[in-house]
Amino acid sequence: MGIQDIRDGVSSLFIMLNKETFVLFRIEFLVVLVTLLFLSMFIMDVFRRHIRNRVMKTIFSILDGVSDSIILYLLGAMQTAKFKNQLFPVWALVLVSFRYNVDFISGYGVDDRHGRRFMEWRNVVKLLGSAFLNWSRGSRFTLPLWSLWALQILRSWYRYHSYLLALNSVWHGKSSEVVAEHMRAGPHTSNWKPEDCNPENMVGYKYLVHGETDQRIKLEKPRYVMYIDTAQNDQQAERGFSSLVTLDNIWGCRRHLLNPNNNKGNDQKDLCLAFALSRLLRCRLEDVTLQQDIFRINRKLVKTKILEEENTDRAFRVMELQLSFVNDYFNTRYPMVFWNGFPSLFLNLLLSMVTFFVVCWLAVDIRKVYMPPKNDRARVVHGFNVDMIITWVFMFFMLFKEIWEMVSYLVSDWTRLLLVCSYARWKEERTRNRCMEGTISSFFRSRITSKQWHGLIDQYVFLESYDDRPRFSNLMHKITTGMVPKKDDGVALRSAINVPECVKPAILKKLCASLEQLSSPNIVHDQEQSHFLPKVITSLSGNDGDRRKRYSWACYDLPTCSHVILVWHIATSLCEMKLAQDHDVDLSKHGFLSSLLSYFTSCFSSKPYLVDVDEKRKENKKVNEKLTGKLQEMYITANSLSRYCAYLLVSKPDLIPDSFYVPYMVLQETVTCARDDILKNCDSLLSRYAKLMEEAEKAIQDADDVMEKEDIVRLGAKLGKELIDQETEEECWEILSGVWADLLVHIAPTWNAEAHKECLESGGEFVTYIWALLWHCGIEKSKLWPVEDLYDIVVVRGMQNNGDTCYFNAVLQSLLALDKLRARMLGPGAPTGKLGQELQKLFKKTSNINGTGGVLMPEKLFLDICSRNSDFRPGVMEDSNNMLGSLINGLKNEEGTMVESLFRSEVVKHVSGKECEHTSITIEDLDLSLAIPPKKPASIEDCLDLYATGLIEDWHCIDCSAASAAGNTSLNQDTTIDGQPEQSNNKTYKNEESGHPADRQTRTTYRNNGKLPVIDGNANQMEQSHKKQKDEKKICRAAIVQYRITKSAPILTIHLKRFNYVHSDRPYELQERVNFEDTLDITKFIDPGHLKDDEYKYRLVAVIVHSGPTLREGHNFAYVRASQIGCQQQASHDDPTWFCASDESITEVSLKEVLECQAYILFYERVEQPKAKPVVEEHPPTGH
Repeated sequence: MGIQDIRDGVSSLFIMLNKETFVLFRIEFLVVLVTLLFLSMFIMDVFRRHIRNRVMKTIFSILDGVSDSIILYLLGAMQTAKFKNQLFPVWALVLVSFRYNVDFISGYGVDDRHGRRFMEWRNVVKLLGSAFLNWSRGSRFTLPLWSLWALQILRSWYRYHSYLLALNSVWHGKSSEVVAEHMRAGPHTSNWKPEDCNPENMVGYKYLVHGETDQRIKLEKPRYVMYIDTAQNDQQAERGFSSLVTLDNIWGCRRHLLNPNNNKGNDQKDLCLAFALSRLLRCRLEDVTLQQDIFRINRKLVKTKILEEENTDRAFRVMELQLSFVNDYFNTRYPMVFWNGFPSLFLNLLLSMVTFFVVCWLAVDIRKVYMPPKNDRARVVHGFNVDMIITWVFMFFMLFKEIWEMVSYLVSDWTRLLLVCSYARWKEERTRNRCMEGTISSFFRSRITSKQWHGLIDQYVFLESYDDRPRFSNLMHKITTGMVPKKDDGVALRSAINVPECVKPAILKKLCASLEQLSSPNIVHDQEQSHFLPKVITSLSGNDGDRRKRYSWACYDLPTCSHVILVWHIATSLCEMKLAQDHDVDLSKHGFLSSLLSYFTSCFSSKPYLVDVDEKRKENKKVNEKLTGKLQEMYITANSLSRYCAYLLVSKPDLIPDSFYVPYMVLQETVTCARDDILKNCDSLLSRYAKLMEEAEKAIQDADDVMEKEDIVRLGAKLGKELIDQETEEECWEILSGVWADLLVHIAPTWNAEAHKECLESGGEFVTYIWALLWHCGIEKSKLWPVEDLYDIVVVRGMQNNGDTCYFNAVLQSLLALDKLRARMLGPGAPTGKLGQELQKLFKKTSNINGTGGVLMPEKLFLDICSRNSDFRPGVMEDSNNMLGSLINGLKNEEGTMVESLFRSEVVKHVSGKECEHTSITIEDLDLSLAIPPKKPASIEDCLDLYATGLIEDWHCIDCSAASAAGNTSLNQDTTIDGQPEQSNNKTYKNEESGHPADRQTRTTYRNNGKLPVIDGNANQMEQSHKKQKDEKKICRAAIVQYRITKSAPILTIHLKRFNYVHSDRPYELQERVNFEDTLDITKFIDPGHLKDDEYKYRLVAVIVHSGPTLREGHNFAYVRASQIGCQQQASHDDPTWFCASDESITEVSLKEVLECQAYILFYERVEQPKAKPVVEEHPPTGH
């Protein structure tokens, strides 16, 4: 075969593919294919909360992208086809509509961080494409087709509009702000009183459930917070009706279904309790601060209504419902469907019903009038029109989808909640409404799925997985360019299991014990201690002191949580192997055929452990159980929790208390140690057990050395051998089950709420339920883990530029680098104002990040500044110095004491007349807006010298003016002190002129640039003084002015006047170089009378640079000092570490590069002098 034959074959193939028959076949094939894709996506969307496999999520993303591409291709192929087909416009419109509705629930939530709501407009573009096809091709079904098209356009618009309505709804998007203010206790509010709350009958628990949308919401000044005007509700309550439904209304309702004597109403009450708690939890996930009184009352509620009723299923059902509502808010469209309660629900149902009838209308028209004309191309096989079959399948899917959507809305928890709230609005009833009760009861019995949570916990066994090398997965990772996630060595997971029934009571028992310890008198009166779980493992703190002495080292003496998990996990695995051998389980390596048979049988068996157990032994008596009774429960509890905690360390390190990267480093070091050293060439569980027992003997003899080296494998072997040798079989598993339940409770509390929120999309983790419950009790951390300063590590994260906001981003990056400001913002007495809380969120997101990175989006804070200061507008470049001043001023209005203690410095100003020798001494705020001297190259010290001493040409001398007015020629020296009228007209100083154009720079509205103005309350005296000066004849003298610092603030900001304001509309930048160092000593500028033994040294923390010809052109960025970049540690470990923060881009730079930049604003922090620390003798924990 020659080249010409190949060429002819390819040409004939393309010619054949362009024939009408093949074009129609290609369109039909793709239509069927994309329909099957949509059907798969629809099914996966319904069960999205139960899909936890990463591969399945990847498949869903691929299908999403491929289906969109196929639809666009089909629209073009149908339009360009040379033949006619009356059904093409129908297919196009139905395909676009089906694609639009395939994720009608799980498309996006109110949070919508990925911007998926804008897909509504992408759908509109596709609808326009289908409209063009319908218009250009013509159709016999014009009226129903155009009606369906208009209806889909309307639904797209309504979806996007309902998102905006939900975002601004006080029941959804604004809920956290309203709840935080509503739950604020104090003399200024009458909403609720913590001392009146009784968890037994729920009196006083005015937790919001529903009805705020019917109330008047007011904006309270000066804090600018939204609060509910309850006057209208109080009037309604007098008539026995309340449009605002709170928890105490639900429990206080005397109607039949919710009557306290009727136990049938428990499900309804639990649903309302779960929703009220979910609204509080959303405050945490949206970084809205709640008062501490709430957690104290919450703790009583949790203990009484959730933990102490000895109903494990009910307790976890309430927590499951709570997290389900939270997930719906962040990840589903339910808030958009129910943004206004029943009215918005009925509107969505109406749109679905109208769509249903229009599709029926279209189907009837097609059935009546469709007959393919002679010039239309249609495919007929054995007398059946394939095009018609495809069309009828489309119609069926459309109708089924609309029915499913309506049913999903009607039987959702949101509908049930609204029904209960409507029922509870009337406290009592004269006649029983059996119809309403029957409706509510039927809705509570009707469910699409009985489980809100998948109910699974993943498992990881280190001694089975440490030698795993996922070569194939990593090859696929490279081939798919990252779509298939990369796997590390030794992290192969076992199949997930259902949460064993014996685990939940064990966890609740430990939670009750922990909360009981927090109720002790010593902790109750210590507010700080009440936020931490005590450093106690209850399983080791009983009457048996020898047990605590033998095993406490494995809980209290190891450096991190990861060490504790792995040491106890390895010990548990060894105990399991010992138990398996005692029950004649073969742990040796089998041959190939036996291994293959074992693999296939394990795929279809429910044997999750080495020892055969049957949790359902009562239902199946034929199973030959190896363990019975209490030993089996303890064995299952210990093994399942051990493997689950190990899974968290391997796959979900953000959910455990360790700092960023620690779990990964500890695990990989342990895997390497086991694979390449201790367990090398051990190819069976039996050989691994024997080797570890051998190593355990050596570790016991050389315990101190093994402990010092933190050798996890040997420490785990040592602990396992001690448990096997020192305890009986039941005692061993009693200790292990108790310790693992304790450890999971201590692992749960963490500051990283963002990680838990991300897990909710796939149903959440079991530990998230415990974390949420502990958070409601105000517990943020466990003392079991080593105490770390959460704010020691400062993470530099990029910031989104929302249109010429680089100047704002540069200011924020600089403030976030200030350690002293960070300590105050995140420490006790945190800000309560709106501006302070928004800034606090940014500090939290850049503090010791546990693997969560990404770009910060401070748009809300920027818009708040714009609303306070008309100088700033979105999309317009402004001065970063002006922005800094406005930001600090706004913060000062809310947190005056904090800002003054950090930024306010004072100077004494000496003015001495050269001719008359009169002197003026005044106290002013330090304003380090410094002119740049003509000296080249100038330094910061030169700028300070120019500021500190200079000559005033026209100084208004009050004494000379007064003497002249009185006719007195003698001049007497007079001194004016602070509090008296100032003898200065504050004209331009010679020391700041220096022949340099920068000296004509106008001051910004924030004159002190971070140093706060002194507020002099003696306004009348000043007014009289000014009036007197005006009446007098002014005599001006030449004078010498000197500034000396009397009070130096912890933070100094130095603003270099780089812009010439001769042309105020386009101030151009001065390019003069100003040298500065990373340390600044201002001792020589301190007033001698205020000099102490302290050193007045400051270290450089941040530098703002403006690059561009004019103030409103170019780009602003910042150099900042920090510990981490995004989620990664710095490449070098030299101190200090600097980063260049330019909007979203963060790069590590050298100190030399920073010192060579053209600085505009410099931020310095005072270096604290080391103080002698008292020697404190540490004692080991007692009473454990």
